[in-house]
Amino acid sequence: MKPNRYIKAMEIGLAHENEGISYFDLVYELHGTKEKVFSKEAEITFFKWFQDNFDCEGPSWSHINNNLEFKNYLTRNENSKHYHVKDHDVNLHNLLNNLFFLKGSGAFQYQEYLELVESRKTAAEAKRQSNISIGLAIGAIIISIVFGIISLLSTQNVKIMEDKTRTQQLEKENGQLKEELYKAEMMLEAQVSDSISN
Repeated sequence: MKPNRYIKAMEIGLAHENEGISYFDLVYELHGTKEKVFSKEAEITFFKWFQDNFDCEGPSWSHINNNLEFKNYLTRNENSKHYHVKDHDVNLHNLLNNLFFLKGSGAFQYQEYLELVESRKTAAEAKRQSNISIGLAIGAIIISIVFGIISLLSTQNVKIMEDKTRTQQLEKENGQLKEELYKAEMMLEAQVSDSISN
């Protein structure tokens, strides 16, 4: 956001808070030139704002009907080759050449403006970071959906393979045990029949 002339004028006023600044120097510094930049109406509006936000140690604003005199001063300046000519109204010109200081209310407004700018930057950064977080979350959801679909579509047939060598070995051992058991049973029957016959 580009600061307008009033914000810039408050910034200039704060920069000159120790030594003060004349109205003319403020206008010249504001525009970066001593050439006429303001239209007559714009300068009248700026001058009214200046009266509300700047004050000087010298003569008071109340001694002069500043708005009317300033309008006349600017009207006479319109026909002049130079901007803000002293000869058109010596008293007003001398008053505006006094050193002015930004009032506390103007400094407070400028501080509020700086805080607003800072909070806008912070809000923009927070919005950017939240957009990134939302994007990452959406990306993660999409990736998990894609992997879920892929895993459903590519079901694999799992073949259960028996270890036949182990099975064969167990069957062989089982057969041997049956044989030995059969032999033991036959021997037991032979002994029982011998003992009955005796």
